[in-house]
Amino acid sequence: MSSLAIRQREAAEGVTAPADVLGTVAHELRQPLSNIETIAYYLSLVLPKNDPKIQEQLERIRELVHETNEILSNGIRLHGCAQAEDPVESR
Repeated sequence: MSSLAIRQREAAEGVTAPADVLGTVAHELRQPLSNIETIAYYLSLVLPKNDPKIQEQLERIRELVHETNEILSNGIRLHGCAQAEDPVESR
C-alpha cells in the first residue's frame, strides 16, 4: 500500500491530521512532476530548436509543472494559515 493510501486511510479514521495528508499528496505529486520536467529538458536537447510548435509545447510543459508545484505549495501554506487562525483546529 502506498504512503498516500495509508495517509488517506488514517485521515478517514481520524488518526492523521489533514495537513499530513496534504503534505503527503504534495510529496507524491512532486516526484512525477520533477520527472516530467526532466523529460521536457532532455527533449529540448534532442528535438529541433527551429520548430516553434515543438518549443512552444516544451515551454507549456514547463509552465504546467511550475503552476502545479505552486498550487501544491499554496495549498500547504493556506492550510497552515487556516490552522493557525482556528483555535479549535490547532488543538
